[in-house]
Amino acid sequence: MVAIDEKSVHLDEVLKKFGPINRYHVQAIILISFAFFNNGMHCINYVIVAEETPYRCKIEPCEMQSNVFESSWHNFTVPPDSRGCKRYRSDLKECDPFSFNTSIVETCDEWVYKKNDSFVAEFQLACQNWKRTFVGTVHSIGLMCGLFFQGQLSDKIGRKAAIVISGLAAGVLGIAKSFSNTYTLYVILEWLEATIGDNCSPAFILAVELVHSDYRLHQQIFLCVIAAMGGVTFAIAAYVVPYWRDFVRVIYAPAFLYIIIYFIMDESVRWLLSKGKRKQATKLLLKMAKINKISLDRKMLLNIQCEDGTKNSALRETFRSRIVTKRFLICLLWWTSCTFICFGLIVNVGSLAGNKYLNFAIMSLSDIPASIAMFYVLKRFKRKKPLLVSFLTAGLLCLTQPFVPKKYVWMSTGMYFLGRFVSTFTFGTVYIYTSELFPTYSRNSMHALCSAIGRIGSILAPMTPLLTQYMESLPTLLFGSISIAAGLTTLLVPDLDNEPLPDNVQQAEAIGVKRLNVEKMKEDI
Repeated sequence: MVAIDEKSVHLDEVLKKFGPINRYHVQAIILISFAFFNNGMHCINYVIVAEETPYRCKIEPCEMQSNVFESSWHNFTVPPDSRGCKRYRSDLKECDPFSFNTSIVETCDEWVYKKNDSFVAEFQLACQNWKRTFVGTVHSIGLMCGLFFQGQLSDKIGRKAAIVISGLAAGVLGIAKSFSNTYTLYVILEWLEATIGDNCSPAFILAVELVHSDYRLHQQIFLCVIAAMGGVTFAIAAYVVPYWRDFVRVIYAPAFLYIIIYFIMDESVRWLLSKGKRKQATKLLLKMAKINKISLDRKMLLNIQCEDGTKNSALRETFRSRIVTKRFLICLLWWTSCTFICFGLIVNVGSLAGNKYLNFAIMSLSDIPASIAMFYVLKRFKRKKPLLVSFLTAGLLCLTQPFVPKKYVWMSTGMYFLGRFVSTFTFGTVYIYTSELFPTYSRNSMHALCSAIGRIGSILAPMTPLLTQYMESLPTLLFGSISIAAGLTTLLVPDLDNEPLPDNVQQAEAIGVKRLNVEKMKEDI
């Protein structure tokens, strides 16, 4: 056995030997990206499943004449502002203007739906629009609940196990949703699927820990592109398979491939070292070297420096640091702002002019140039300035959009997709920035906590249309104000570039401090 040398080697020094693109990492990142592909469909499934369906009161005397959804007799049977929920009283069995008493308005008890096999029609949700939108709210609440324990689960049992378990759960519960025979059952399964089945957080952390710090952005852009392709596939599936139950089965069926992925995916080397599993970590590094056809010094592998976990609770140890806690609170504001704006844009894309499926596809495709821009901008300008500028830009777009004349449809739609472009850039930057601020033994837990509590934004976003009764542009102005406020908080955190990921609290606290000391020394010289 080789004795451990006194000179320690940081894991990033070993990972750098593999380079930015190699055979093993390409295989690994493809497996990891499968989680992002599925997430690109699952996280917005309710936008198509529980989409709005037109309905009207069922008027028995008139249905005999014509059962067409929009009929001429509809003008004298219901009030102009009834919204499908009110009708005029009629004591006669004839369908003519004189048979209806326009001075007495009654509540409808039966409805006719434009699409009888829709989610709204099958569960009889007419005049209960809140139940339809509540599906999306429940999904966001489920994501929040799941992220509270998924991060800790990933830090405890490993990234690989968390990815596979959550992925399979999404497949099982997603398919189960398609067989729901009551609205209540569907909502319960929606919550369970979002709570247990979202594996994006452990997949992202595994990807971050897979490569040297110089190459994190290379894989980040790839993951964003795959997530965007998931969104495009989602739009195509919605167009090809219009019936909502079949559509749900189509988008959740691929999740069962995690059964195969379990046998070919490897664990995070960094996580293995943080848990004191040095032998397994060394074996995995040698496997990586063999596949990539490079040689590694075994003596160097025995001297890899990485924190072997903490005796106390990882989260408790992390929150004892005032510096790290302050950064955590700032990250919460970032996440809340991003989810608030992004969710609002996704929910409202169906209201844009044109084909809704094409709009969904364009919205997803706009994420690709945003990811490419993010790669080059973050590579050149680090993290802090790009995040500040993107938050402020998104805020200004939201603040100016209400002042665009409604007759310029192309301009309004263009600003919408530009806003989506900027929000994707911002969210991607926040995603990677957050993962670089916390130590290894609590990284997934802290990242998941930020994502979980930040889901407050996606929960509140569906309620913003209620603000229009006070001021039509109030929701948009609120989006812009929150984005600008979140952007200004970036001034309170240190900048990051290609620094090694911190393995413990002390290293996390030192982020930015070392740079300041070095710059000060240069000035003194």
